[in-house]
Amino acid sequence: MTFCLAIKSKTGVVALSDTRISSGLGVTTSKKIKTYQMGGNSFFIMSSGLRSIRDKVLHMFEDEVQDRPADKLYKVANLLGNMVKKVREEDMEDLLKSKFFFDSHFIIGGQCQKDKRSTLFLVFPEGNWVEVSDESPYTVIGNTAFGKSILRRLLHEEINFDLAIKVAFLSFDATFKNASDVDFPLDFALYKNGSWDIQEFRKTEDELKGTARLWNEMLVNAANELPKFLHFDD
Repeated sequence: MTFCLAIKSKTGVVALSDTRISSGLGVTTSKKIKTYQMGGNSFFIMSSGLRSIRDKVLHMFEDEVQDRPADKLYKVANLLGNMVKKVREEDMEDLLKSKFFFDSHFIIGGQCQKDKRSTLFLVFPEGNWVEVSDESPYTVIGNTAFGKSILRRLLHEEINFDLAIKVAFLSFDATFKNASDVDFPLDFALYKNGSWDIQEFRKTEDELKGTARLWNEMLVNAANELPKFLHFDD
């Protein structure tokens, strides 16, 4: 499974992904965020689902984007969606015969030359897409069951960049503590509006365990400080 999350703030976008790759009984580590700096455009792509689909889609996308550069990020989403449709048409029948599903989702985030600010798009397995809104400024793919409650509680359209980074980690932390199919190290990709430069960071469990421990202590303390709302006889 995968955990890929992207958050849109007023000043930029934040992406986080785990690096666990499962293949049969084997587990390896691999980067799931791919960044692109081309023609004055800066964006990243993340995906969940079968690795074979992801690799084929990205290779085809990279061939096409060199020949058809885009000046707005939605055009990049269109191009990636077209490649998803093409791979789906070529491979889905064989995948179904082998009892696999064509379940790949992609997240694109960043800014192109004519975009006023950075934004995010979620591309579905059918090749269509939606843009992430300011009112619900995030999208998450892969193992989504455990981290969404934190995102819904803490994210809003006025969120700042630093808080978006913290919330991204807390959402992963909730998933990590409840699921065995996501794991460290974590990859971050950070982009601030108008910078035309994506910064990438990798963090290990040891580097972030202090933050996770502090968050847990704060939750316990907050629960203990809640007023009683049920009264019963001892």
